[in-house]
Amino acid sequence: MKNKLIVISLLIILSLTSFQYWTILQVQSTLPSDQWSRSFQVKTPVSNYNNLQSVKEEDGYSVSLRDLKKLIILSCDMDMSCEKKRTIDSLDSFTNTWSDQSNSFYIKDNTLIHSTISNGDTEIAQDVVNFSKDEDTLVYWTEDQNVIVSNSPFTTVKQQFTMDEPVNFVTILEDQMFIVTENKKEHLFTVYSNTNQLSKLFEFHVNGSEILSSMHIIQTPNNSYSFLLDTEILSGGKRTKTILAAPFNLSTNQSPTFSNLKFLEEDTGMQLTEIRFPSVYQTKEEALLTFSATVRTPTGERVNKIFVGIFLDNTIHASAVTKAGDRYERSTLLNEQTVAYLKMDGANRSLLYSSSDEVIKEESNGIMEGDYEEASYTLLSMLFNGFLLVLFSFVWIVLSLGITYGLLVLMERRRFAHSHKTAFLMHIIALFGIQTYFIYQFTTIENLVYNIPFITETWHFVILLFIASILSTIPLLLARYTVNEDTFNVIVLYTTCMNTAVLFFLVGPYLF
Repeated sequence: MKNKLIVISLLIILSLTSFQYWTILQVQSTLPSDQWSRSFQVKTPVSNYNNLQSVKEEDGYSVSLRDLKKLIILSCDMDMSCEKKRTIDSLDSFTNTWSDQSNSFYIKDNTLIHSTISNGDTEIAQDVVNFSKDEDTLVYWTEDQNVIVSNSPFTTVKQQFTMDEPVNFVTILEDQMFIVTENKKEHLFTVYSNTNQLSKLFEFHVNGSEILSSMHIIQTPNNSYSFLLDTEILSGGKRTKTILAAPFNLSTNQSPTFSNLKFLEEDTGMQLTEIRFPSVYQTKEEALLTFSATVRTPTGERVNKIFVGIFLDNTIHASAVTKAGDRYERSTLLNEQTVAYLKMDGANRSLLYSSSDEVIKEESNGIMEGDYEEASYTLLSMLFNGFLLVLFSFVWIVLSLGITYGLLVLMERRRFAHSHKTAFLMHIIALFGIQTYFIYQFTTIENLVYNIPFITETWHFVILLFIASILSTIPLLLARYTVNEDTFNVIVLYTTCMNTAVLFFLVGPYLF
């Protein structure tokens, strides 16, 4: 009878463990949103990367990963199977780079260098502050405020002019080039367009307390544009991120008005905050924004995700590319259906990607390679929360035992015929009632229900505690134990321990 009780108890615990493992697998296999697949790991070296860029090729992409010391260029096919092509060392910090499968442009010791696999390094110019490049055009600006425009093979100068103020930013959009200069003393920025000649479009000021993280220019319909500012204010130890946008066109002496962009998660309508590292992917029909942001879950927890949204107006409805749990940054769109980003793991970062292609979404909406191992690690880490429940359970264990034995003493004094059976029944009721009261009293039950994936309502949690009470007594019934004076203490002790064990596996992982 004793062996039978042990076997049944172990089977129940094993079943609960298997159920939790299966639940974790189901949660892992869900998509981050209706629009995007799960994350795919790219087999690349792991390092403390701080930038990610890509260039479209005929048969795939050239992906550049940059850290503080070197630039790694990867050649990736359309399925994001990548191999390392080459490494460039000792770059100047905070300057741009551009690389495809055979060419690289970068700045080293204030010298702009064109590096090819076949011919090695070629100096283009010295005293270079920074540069911008697309497939056919190279623009760089020097310390003496000269701006030089050249075309492939980048050995002859197409245009050269001197700006009144230092150049801060240059971007090329099809046949249009935009140049932004900065007067640091007055915090004044001036925007120019350059097709055949330089034209001053407008000016804008930035507050001295604002940190300008990045600028972007987006092409919108009807030959119009939008100027985006990624700003940050540090005040009293608090950081406030703001993305501003101003519409403009190619006419001179404009006075565009900047307004705050509002970001909402498309599936939930929750507002996104702390928009970081926005990146623009321009198509002929529309502009796509990808960025990392913070969103609050229904429990109030702040989680980091990668998002992608279409820029239409001052409200961006963005869909989640990643799920909560890890931290991601530096997202960039490789094409309209593929976004690459970096996953943070301590000081290091690894390259991942997601896709909105229906075939890839369907492929990832199930058990993938590595899911079983990851689910095992997740289950072990979640079970540590169960130990906190065990410590918490001493409160209701002591109280319920006090009620049980106190009632037993009273009934034996009155010579009650079924005192032990009645006391045991009251012990089960006391356990259920007291633990329900304490969990509702000292936890936020809405958060607890949200954390448990297999219940959706608060009253479901009461049913869960009731099931735990039933599971703690079923082995005794199946092993045909009877409650009497000789077995009472053992049965009460077993029921208490088994109830705690069931709660450990069923509720403990989600309690905190």
